[in-house]
Amino acid sequence: MRPAPQLAPLDLDTIRRLWKPRRDSYADARLYEENRIRLHRAFSWLERAERCGEAQLDDRYLAQWAALMALASRWDEGRGAPAAERTALAAFVRQVSATDHDGVVPATLERERALVISVFTDRYLARHFDAVDARALVERRRFDRVAQMMLERCALVHAQLAQGGSTYASRENRTVLKRSSMALDRFTLAALQVFINHGYADDWGGLCWPPARG
Repeated sequence: MRPAPQLAPLDLDTIRRLWKPRRDSYADARLYEENRIRLHRAFSWLERAERCGEAQLDDRYLAQWAALMALASRWDEGRGAPAAERTALAAFVRQVSATDHDGVVPATLERERALVISVFTDRYLARHFDAVDARALVERRRFDRVAQMMLERCALVHAQLAQGGSTYASRENRTVLKRSSMALDRFTLAALQVFINHGYADDWGGLCWPPARG
């Protein structure tokens, strides 16, 4: 009998141990190559994020965002380039929600309700978005909307760092960066569980920048 799936939270080491035997068997059979690459990339960036200390919060966040986008990005054949980040993230959240048969993401967001609400109400982020009652969305169990809007706010924090909109290790953005980093970590680990438990054989869109062969 297959053991009952574990709900969040699981840490990165536990998730990696769950994936390893499947990864090895799929590699031997040459199955699900694109999704194995997505997961390999995501794990590599999350491992880098874990090695960053408190003084390296900027580096940690950039690595966490790379891990999420390793899973979420998809190739747009029409553009001949990766799909726009916001488009890819929205599609990813919808697919994760549809694939999450165990309710891992809702369990995570409900457990982390205070953290989620702090991201929505952060004074730096709130001025860039329309007011949203995150508490009401959680109570109505609109977890797909909560996840999508939370990631939109996390994306803004990433853009500030990646586009040089802040000083490295600036004291001014430590609070919003810490909140966003924690929220991003919780969601990405939950999404990894969904991907590994139920989505590894699914089509998550074309892989961006597949490894060059030969």
